[in-house]
Amino acid sequence: MLIGLLLFGLLVAGCTSPPEPTQCTFPAGITCVSSKLTSDGNLYLRIGQGTGHSIMVTGVVCTQNTSVNFPVKESIQYSSCGTNCINNITISSGNQTTVANPGAGFLAIKCTDANGATLTGTVGAMYHGKIYINYTETDTGLTRIIVGTYKAKYES
Repeated sequence: MLIGLLLFGLLVAGCTSPPEPTQCTFPAGITCVSSKLTSDGNLYLRIGQGTGHSIMVTGVVCTQNTSVNFPVKESIQYSSCGTNCINNITISSGNQTTVANPGAGFLAIKCTDANGATLTGTVGAMYHGKIYINYTETDTGLTRIIVGTYKAKYES
């Protein structure tokens, strides 16, 4: 009886629940190779792609905004860098590269809340949001916006 009460107490206290895993998933053709979210909201994201086409990534957004009206092409663009500057990343099919990296100029992406405010978090706390990637197939000119699910612990 004592063991039963002890187990019940642990269950109620949440001591037996497993930690929430990191999740970074995209639709077929795009894979999350690695990611990190810092406590000041900075996103590091490396993706692989196997779409069968070379793609040119023109923007990445990390947000808690899940409105169907949010993924507008103009809202998912890398920041401007001035005249004669092209802000995009080209990835050939079967390869991978970094598309968000704090301290790397236009690749510095911050995760935001649903209203666009940069989120900060306590190290170890969980962030739940979406990652939108805007890209164009270089051979067909077809533009796509893909949406990935992102759940990660804030890290230092």
